[in-house]
Amino acid sequence: MQMSINRQRVLFFLFLTIAACTTSSPTTTSVTPTVLVTATPANVVAASRYGIITIPSVDSSGVTGILTAKDNSDGSTSLSIQLTPTADFNPWGIYNLGDCINGVPIDTRPIFSLPDIENGYKEENLETEAYKSTPGNLIVVVYGISPDGTQQMIACTDLGPPLMAVKPSPPTSTSDCAPLSATAPRLESGTWLAYSGTTNGNADIYLLDVDSILQGNSPTTKRLTTNPAADFDPTWSPDGMQIAFRSQRDGNDEIYIVNAADGTCQLNLTNDPLPDWSPAWSPDGKHIAFARFFGDNPFTDIALINPDGSGLRRLTYAHGEYPDWSADGTRIAFASARDGNYEIYVMKADGTNQVRLTDNPAYDMSPTWSPDGTQIAFDTQRDHYPPAESGIGPEFEIHILNEDGLEDTQLTNNHDEDRFPSWGPNGLIAFSSNGSLFIMNADGTNQIKLLDSANFPAWRPLLSQGH
Repeated sequence: MQMSINRQRVLFFLFLTIAACTTSSPTTTSVTPTVLVTATPANVVAASRYGIITIPSVDSSGVTGILTAKDNSDGSTSLSIQLTPTADFNPWGIYNLGDCINGVPIDTRPIFSLPDIENGYKEENLETEAYKSTPGNLIVVVYGISPDGTQQMIACTDLGPPLMAVKPSPPTSTSDCAPLSATAPRLESGTWLAYSGTTNGNADIYLLDVDSILQGNSPTTKRLTTNPAADFDPTWSPDGMQIAFRSQRDGNDEIYIVNAADGTCQLNLTNDPLPDWSPAWSPDGKHIAFARFFGDNPFTDIALINPDGSGLRRLTYAHGEYPDWSADGTRIAFASARDGNYEIYVMKADGTNQVRLTDNPAYDMSPTWSPDGTQIAFDTQRDHYPPAESGIGPEFEIHILNEDGLEDTQLTNNHDEDRFPSWGPNGLIAFSSNGSLFIMNADGTNQIKLLDSANFPAWRPLLSQGH
């Protein structure tokens, strides 16, 4: 059965699968989960998601599999999958939407990030609590790639309902969380980076105190989210009190906010049946720009929303995603494929005067402004063109150019996938390289690896006295 999932988007998400451990053991503060777990219902078979599970072929594909799920009794569950016959490349995922007859709805991403099956075999660890308690009837889907490049479901099986009934906490109203009171907990001082980190296959929002590493100590991190679905794309409020991020916990991408100090008040701002992603908080704190599907358009556009979820306003009408505000709040840089491939654009904050800065057959994506508003860093495949895969792969490097699109300069030059630059108020640029977190000077020198497992870095703004 042909799947209506864009291959590039699926491959791009699968790229985000990264190793679960760092080279040094971070000092971590975990935030108390906001999900309550009740007793297992009597009609739930306690072993329905564990054991040796057969994965039948779909539509006479001829591909079958065996999934072995084992609780390691250390907070992790190991999954190993074996396909027959073997193949060099098979994306796969565990979903809680869709079924093995109709497949997975468009733009639905796996609940757990899993590396592609190579040579017919793959093994991966997941968080046991998340694996047991993820709501819905989990299905394992194995894909093949059709000659036209689209996804094709070739094997699928049910894993069953949750082994632990999940009772969500009562939804918190925006009046309970915003505006923040003067007595609300505040994140301690330091040079903090927000990022999406993966532990046992589960992507969540974390904070890293960069100073803890630069001073030669073990990395100090804080975990803000604990949902079994993927959380990523963080962006800070200008006062450093809150973080907006993208979450798939509602079955599709939504924009959430969370208190940065303790992970409380996780609110869904968008509540849209179609995916919303790549939030960016305005410097005055009044708006969050993000990418949203409007109507039946097959592409996203840039929109604004207030931090309480009100005041939705559309800015672009010809595709846009990954917006980033200039420090003075007057301009927004963004990526758009409106001219046939991804290029970097800039517009005024009200959506007028949209100007293309780059003109290259390769992908140019993920722009981020310099603190003084004179330059833009971005990731691009132009240095190794044509790439093996558009939108993914080791051809991506970090570049900077002037605000007028001139004087393009390459900052990274390697065989790694360098993505998602974030230009900090301290002049440093953070970025991910093959799923690891790095920082470097704005001229590309002094590249320092901070963590083995991190994506989508975002610097906390410099705060005035009293914050």
